[in-house]
Amino acid sequence: MENSKDTSVKIGFVQKIGEGEFETETIWCEIDGENFVVDNIPFVAKGISSGDIISAEYDTDDEMYYFEDIVQTSGNSTVRIMFYDNKDIEPTREWLNKNNCESEGFPKRSMIAVNIPKEVDYKLIKAYLDSGENDGKWTYEESCLEHEY
Repeated sequence: MENSKDTSVKIGFVQKIGEGEFETETIWCEIDGENFVVDNIPFVAKGISSGDIISAEYDTDDEMYYFEDIVQTSGNSTVRIMFYDNKDIEPTREWLNKNNCESEGFPKRSMIAVNIPKEVDYKLIKAYLDSGENDGKWTYEESCLEHEY
């Protein structure tokens, strides 16, 4: 995804992935005054969804911004689906798209990150996710659940 440097910036989200192990995911965010609006679906960063308004601090040594805090949640939820067979990825993305959920793929990890807009009925999405998990197609993680169900 190509973004204009005038309105967007990549922000680093540092996530602990193991004992003494960290992974930094950089996510495009739109500049919004002193804050930033998340403009991608996070793959690694937990507790963040597309559309959230966040604060970030500029690190002069790294010459980049790092996530500091959530200013306002969007009400959207983020789910990550890890597939056992890559043949199930596209049909799943098509189903999610038909149900008003966008997704981004990470083929090297056989996974997708899904944005579930706040207007979408999560019960329907959760039933689909549970069904696929019960059928042995995938496992999933609700990395930022804002929906009530």
